[in-house]
Amino acid sequence: MNLRARVLWSFVLLAALAASGSPPEKIWQPAPVPPEISSPLKNNFSTPPELAAVADWKISFTARSGDVWLGGGNWVARQHRGKWSVFTSTNQLGPEAPVTFAETPDGRVWCATPGSIWQFDGRNWLAARSGLDHVRNLLAARDGTLWAATSHGLLRYAHGAWIANSLGDGLPAGEIFSVQEDAHGIVFAETTNGWSRFEPDADTEAPATEILSREFDHGKIQEDAIVTIRFRGRDKWDQTLPDFLLFSWRLDEQGWHSFQPETIVALPGMSLGRHVFQVRAIDHNGNVEMSPAELEFNIVVPWYRESRLVVVLGTALVVSLFFAALALNRHRLLRRSYSEIETLVAERTGQLELANRELFHSQKMNALGALAAGIAHDFNNILSIIKGSAQIIEDNVGDAEKIRTRTARIQTVVQQGAEVVDAMLGFSRSDDAPAAPCDINAVVADTRKLLGDRFLHETEVNFSPAENLPEISVPRDFVQQILLNFIFNADEAMTGRKRIELATAFTEKLPAEIYLPPAAAPKFILASVRDDGAGVAPEVRARIFEPFFTTKNLSARRGTGLGLSMVYELAKKMGAGLAVESTPGAGSTFTLILPVKS
Repeated sequence: MNLRARVLWSFVLLAALAASGSPPEKIWQPAPVPPEISSPLKNNFSTPPELAAVADWKISFTARSGDVWLGGGNWVARQHRGKWSVFTSTNQLGPEAPVTFAETPDGRVWCATPGSIWQFDGRNWLAARSGLDHVRNLLAARDGTLWAATSHGLLRYAHGAWIANSLGDGLPAGEIFSVQEDAHGIVFAETTNGWSRFEPDADTEAPATEILSREFDHGKIQEDAIVTIRFRGRDKWDQTLPDFLLFSWRLDEQGWHSFQPETIVALPGMSLGRHVFQVRAIDHNGNVEMSPAELEFNIVVPWYRESRLVVVLGTALVVSLFFAALALNRHRLLRRSYSEIETLVAERTGQLELANRELFHSQKMNALGALAAGIAHDFNNILSIIKGSAQIIEDNVGDAEKIRTRTARIQTVVQQGAEVVDAMLGFSRSDDAPAAPCDINAVVADTRKLLGDRFLHETEVNFSPAENLPEISVPRDFVQQILLNFIFNADEAMTGRKRIELATAFTEKLPAEIYLPPAAAPKFILASVRDDGAGVAPEVRARIFEPFFTTKNLSARRGTGLGLSMVYELAKKMGAGLAVESTPGAGSTFTLILPVKS
């Protein structure tokens, strides 16, 4: 950085400091012994005769109301309207070994013991603060605050909170001998390292509170849930560190809770409806945050207790059951009528349904309809030819030439049907069938036969086999399932004149866009299916193998999103890979990558 840049940067820093101001001094500053403060006089009182035998009275105090208080041992005595009352402590239920008394401007009387500070409510003594270490004296200041000097710091009671002052607030030592107030209302503290003066104007900036709970971002909480709210505070100049701030909160404009160091509030059993939570902080100088942090949320009933929603769901269930029963009844009547009219057709349809159920077990759901339609069409054609030839033979029993011609025709179509049946049997094996050596070109050719004449009439399917492909050990039906899914997806991606190109290849180099890497191998056999359809957009191409993801939401034949996910699982199971190349508007190529390990 050159000199000019350094000078400019210095001016920027100075301007920022001037705009933000400088940090204030500590609220406690060193001070000489104030002349207005003198050493406290020892108690000079005479013990009333009626109390002489009760205790060894050590201290006395006269309140502004004229009441006289005495303290000694485990006893406290009060003279009110000329009559004495005695209070004794049992099991820490009252002051024990009183050290001093004090009276705040609001008329409340306080008593300090070595480990606690007590407050008199007019009838009994109540513990206001316990767990202290050697309380030495109390000071009721003119501003209404109460100070307590202890061997481990200084306590100040203001705004209903016990605020601790220590070394971090400017006190020169942690042990406080006494706290006093001079004639001008200035508070002084005597420590082991000298006197300090309280400067309330040194820090007048109140802290700020931030609510941290993020589970309320949606603003709705279920009924019976425990609402847990987390928050934190920060003093502007860090005069009071965040861990030493005190917090008070309230709910729905009710009374404020006393200031406590806890930063987590749990609210069980909240009522239904809108609620507003507010929290504010107080620092060691008694500055209270004037604009508390606020959180608004709603308590709602669970959906199953929402009467309107339950009625709607119940109505929908009843309507669904009604239409399901109606459809089932119509289906039953339809099956009965068909069984009475066409017994033979029903028998063959039942056999085809059984084959389709086996196919449904191992094939994608949307491939089932196309396969069943194609196979049924082929068998109907075969049966029609056989039936017509049999009729011609019956009408021409004496014509040997016609009989030979029709017999040859019957043998030809029966052979075609047998080939279709063989392909179906190979395709319908269980998913757990072991791998066996096979010729991929033959597998692709058999897969093409499964499509049937009807599918091939509507869609031109060409096959370009590679020469000299080695045999590889793979589950034959897995390969057929994957290729059929590719073919049917390609068919649905095209409109008008449809053409699908099947091809195989033997290569050492893998395709560019691989979505499932194959097992390591020196060479690979590629079986690809290419179409001229709409293609797949680049932004969704990475998701096409996810379960239930489909690009056919708006098409006439809505997809299930299960076909390509099944392809992915089958390829992964046999150690194969998958690659996809697609250009929007120019078609797609789906490739099955089979590793050749030897």
